[in-house]
Amino acid sequence: MAREKQEKRRSRSWIGILVVIIALGLAVGGYLWLSQEKPEKYTGPVEKITVAAAENLIGALVYFAEDQGYFKENGLEVTLKGYGSGKACADALIAGEADISTSADNVFVSYSFEHADFRVLGTIATKQVKELVARKDKGITTINDLIGKKIGVTKKSGAEFQLGVFLTFNGISQEDVELVDLKPPEMMGAISNGDVDAVFVWDPYLYNIKKELGENAISWHGGDDFYFVLLTKEDWLDKNPAAVKRFMKSLLEAEEYIKDNSEESKESIKDRFEYESDYMDYSWPKQEYAIILEQAMLILFEDQARWRIENRLTDKTTVPNYLDFIYIDALLAVKPEAVTIIR
Repeated sequence: MAREKQEKRRSRSWIGILVVIIALGLAVGGYLWLSQEKPEKYTGPVEKITVAAAENLIGALVYFAEDQGYFKENGLEVTLKGYGSGKACADALIAGEADISTSADNVFVSYSFEHADFRVLGTIATKQVKELVARKDKGITTINDLIGKKIGVTKKSGAEFQLGVFLTFNGISQEDVELVDLKPPEMMGAISNGDVDAVFVWDPYLYNIKKELGENAISWHGGDDFYFVLLTKEDWLDKNPAAVKRFMKSLLEAEEYIKDNSEESKESIKDRFEYESDYMDYSWPKQEYAIILEQAMLILFEDQARWRIENRLTDKTTVPNYLDFIYIDALLAVKPEAVTIIR
């Protein structure tokens, strides 16, 4: 009996010690949390940035950052000018209508031969599904049936490069088909009217074309290796390094919010672009929003440049050194782990 009482006293003693340890741990943890240096709110001058932004789901990160007020919180007054494609965005940058553009990797590469002053700040998305969609009533039921047909594609876009890879992989040369340069919004009318037999395109145009053609559509996956990049010019960058860092910080905040609040973000972007719920359910799981600068980008840029040279899409004969086009300082300052380029 005495031994049982002794055991109970020991047990109560250990419980008491454990409670004290937990209480001390919570107290120390709370003190450390309260004593942590909180990030200071930006209080400097508000700086203006005009962004040529692709009006599609792949470029939605910049729109989301604006909708959530991240630009404003970081001392920026950002004006978003919407364009139907990344190529149109890059054209606006070249024309001096924007300070930054959102453009596909191949758009950047196609212009890099003539615009050595371009600088890549990072990506905003790292995946985009493209497909070749054709009309069955044009006699197209296999890939070889594309020979002699008209294919709509946006030239100088990422789609042109991936279409070239797709054709080559399937034993078809570009001389075997007729490429018709079309902007993405023009493709629905062109294939519906029979002006072209097929198109190589991405969402939402891909989704809408397949929906319009219905059972008459046949399609093939055209690849999804892709970087949707932020482009600017060297002279503007030299004058605005601090603003660029806050711009990248704003986008990183938007990226994190989307990761942590996927459904809410999906609804926000759906409302912003007035997309149908069915389309968002189909396309949202395919999106990969990410702000990075990685070594694989340089390899893809070089592959695309060689492809352009080999197919005589440029009169240049040397692949540029794309490391010279990368501006790492902004992203390195706000998220160093996102930069994995070997320098």
